[in-house]
Amino acid sequence: MKSLISVLMLISAAANAASNDHGIAIPTNVSFSAIPVCYDFGCASKATVKLPVSEWDSVAGWFREPAKTPAEERQQIRKAIGWMEVLVGRYTPTHRDLEFDKAENIDNRETGQLDCIDESVNTTTYMRLFEANGFLKHHVVIEEAYRRGIFDQHWAGQIREVATGKRFVVDSWFQPNGHLPIVQSSETWEDINILSAVVDNSPDEDGVEIKRSFWHRFLRGE
Repeated sequence: MKSLISVLMLISAAANAASNDHGIAIPTNVSFSAIPVCYDFGCASKATVKLPVSEWDSVAGWFREPAKTPAEERQQIRKAIGWMEVLVGRYTPTHRDLEFDKAENIDNRETGQLDCIDESVNTTTYMRLFEANGFLKHHVVIEEAYRRGIFDQHWAGQIREVATGKRFVVDSWFQPNGHLPIVQSSETWEDINILSAVVDNSPDEDGVEIKRSFWHRFLRGE
């Protein structure tokens, strides 16, 4: 048994030594009149969305009342990301995005489904848009978060708290389009079983059980 564990640890170490670059460039200069959007797994399909001023104002509305604390601002970001997905879904097939890597019609070339690469790229793009418009006072947008198990790997958007330097993940992959993403400390998000990187570490909220990935349920016997 010890030898098996040792082998698994060596495999995991080798996997984590691999590059965390998924090869998709995320633009630094973004405007609500030209928002690049990825979908169909690994940015196989791309679109540029121009939001009407009225719709962009509705996004800005989540930040209209300045957040008094970093925790409040993280909730603003969470709600604004969910709303951005709703708005972008009006102009792209992403309104069909389901949780995880599900798809309504996988035989259709443009399913509108997002994998974690699509989600992390879009979430980071949206947050950079918020940052460019001065909405963020307590956080800066940084490189995507990355974790890898033996069988898979996972990306998510990430921010850093200005006052403390603490990192937080904004992960939209576990929920369907327009649902609120997971926001949690990067340290907690990175704490995974070595077998799989697609485990949801977030707690249930307000008595509502969060949908879990297959690996989450399997590894915990659920």
